[in-house]
Amino acid sequence: MSLDINWELYKTFYKVAKYSSFKKAAKELYITQPSITRAISTLESNLNTKLFYRSAKGTKLTPDGVELYNYVDKSYNLLLSGERNLKESKDLEHGKIAIGVQSHIGEFFLFPFVEKFHKEYPNIEISIVSRNTEEMLKFLENNSIDFIIDTSPINSIYNNLEIVPLFDLKNSFISKKCISSEPISIKDLEKYNLILPVKRSTPRKELDAICLKYDVELNSFMTIETTEMLVNAVEKDMGIGYVIKQAVGKELKNKELFEVKIKEELPALQLNLVYIEEYLTHIPEKFMNLIKENYEEYMQ
Repeated sequence: MSLDINWELYKTFYKVAKYSSFKKAAKELYITQPSITRAISTLESNLNTKLFYRSAKGTKLTPDGVELYNYVDKSYNLLLSGERNLKESKDLEHGKIAIGVQSHIGEFFLFPFVEKFHKEYPNIEISIVSRNTEEMLKFLENNSIDFIIDTSPINSIYNNLEIVPLFDLKNSFISKKCISSEPISIKDLEKYNLILPVKRSTPRKELDAICLKYDVELNSFMTIETTEMLVNAVEKDMGIGYVIKQAVGKELKNKELFEVKIKEELPALQLNLVYIEEYLTHIPEKFMNLIKENYEEYMQ
């Protein structure tokens, strides 16, 4: 078997497949469209198979093209990681790191580590990406971010993920004023205006399951997608909110907000580090180790 691989052909194939366009690939590679066509024809001839369907609607991978793309995509990302690892200074004098995290988790959990890491390694550029879990997993698979901090469940089509559990996040009802000095039943909340997460969110789904179990119908006065806006609405005394308790730890401690303690056990969320071992380079690994070794101290 010949090992004389023409990497330029595979690079061209990768770009056409990525953009689903010969024209866009040509622009990305700074070559003419006929050159792209010739390269793909040569590769198809070498492999004795058709890699793309071309029509007026665009360019689409054939089944063999999809199979090849999966291998080339993985190889491409491994090469990027290898190149980056060689460029990253071992003493962390320069480099970049990209972290995926939900905004409400970033505020109370990630920022203390960012602050500590920046003090130790001030020349490292840190990017924080906040999207839903599905989008962040795509970014991770495409090597656009280095790791994710997110809550379970991590449902993914990818089987190369490493998921490291950290600790449980507690959900809590909060209010602007002290409702009761003693725990109340979740059914007692039926008489209050509630500000809840949107129905598609994991915390809301688990809360609805608890309500179904105890035959409780909560009055959802308002549903809000972001924790920041939800907390802001509670601070304006618009109703009782349902949030991750750690996200309002400072406000509870300063008695700016009050926890409405519930007799029944409310669902908890597990916080995880999620990454792809093969793509992990020196700098993000250093940051993740900082989290693993110190998160208990920050959560006290």
